[in-house]
Formats: sequence, C-alpha cells, structure tokens
Amino acid sequence: LGVGLYTLLQKPPSAAPRLPETPTGESGFVGHRGWVVRLPKEYVGVSEFRDKAKTDELVHFCKKGADPTNFLDEGLFGQMGIVRLEVSPRPFPANPTGLANLSAAVSRKASSHGEKFILKNIQVGTLPGVQANIQSPFPRVEAYILGQNDLYFFYGGQEDDVWRDIVLSLRDARSEN
Repeated sequence: LGVGLYTLLQKPPSAAPRLPETPTGESGFVGHRGWVVRLPKEYVGVSEFRDKAKTDELVHFCKKGADPTNFLDEGLFGQMGIVRLEVSPRPFPANPTGLANLSAAVSRKASSHGEKFILKNIQVGTLPGVQANIQSPFPRVEAYILGQNDLYFFYGGQEDDVWRDIVLSLRDARSEN
C-alpha cells in the first residue's frame, strides 16, 4: 500500500482531458476551471497545479511525444512549438480600469528586467488583454488575458501560427454566458 501511494504521489504531470479530434486533426483542451482552447493537429496539453488548492494551473501545449524536460528551457519554446499557459485568480477587474492596470503591470515587469518590448491591447473572443512582444534580451511573446475570474498568461517563443491558434481560441465559459 505504501509503495502504491508513493508511486501515485510521484507521478509526473500528465496529459489532461482532451476534446475529440475534428476531421482536420484538431482537438480541444479543457482546463480545470472550465476554460477551453483549441489545439492544432498533433498537439496535447500537459497540465499540473502549483498549489494544493488547484487555483494556479500550469499547462504546456506541445506536439505529441514532446520531452517534458523541454518545458524547463523557455529558449526552446519557439523552435519546439511549445506554448505555456498559466491560469491563476484574476488580480484586476475585467473592465477598462483593470485592463489599464494590467497593461501598466506588464510594462513595469518588462521594464524592470531591462527588456525592449512592444505592448498592444488584444481581444480574445469576449476577453480583453494585452500582448507583449519582447525583442531583447531574447525574443518571445507573452499574452495576458482577463477572464471573468481568472488571469490567463500565455508564453511562447514566437508569434507564429501555433501561438495564434492556441491563444486566440481561448474561451472562458464563465465570461461568455
């Protein structure tokens, strides 16, 4: 019994529930709190929680069979087609003031690290957000989306078709009712 319990507790993050594939090979991923993203053909989501209360979810979207050790090196995300999503309780209201506060926070974060970046407002379905295209010290893209109750933080190596397909497909059921 003790060995079995130990094995269960040591189990690595696993691929979370997926929606059935479409005829084009796309599928969907349903997050713990009911949000959904559409995944490109041959992609899966690998999910884990950072806290026992399961309020801080971390998901890596990657090609089937990807080595999870690649999730540790953000510099590989672009060439490996990895997109990370962190979902946590929303710190700002989902209104113009909240969006302005979010923009200011993202700008302060990038500036404090000495990064050169371009910040722009984005809309994902009904959800407002901001996107930061970081140009240096190493290129990457980040998107922060305000949901009804959650903040969705996407991180990728580059703004390519995979990035756009995943980020722009986000749907928060609580925000769209």
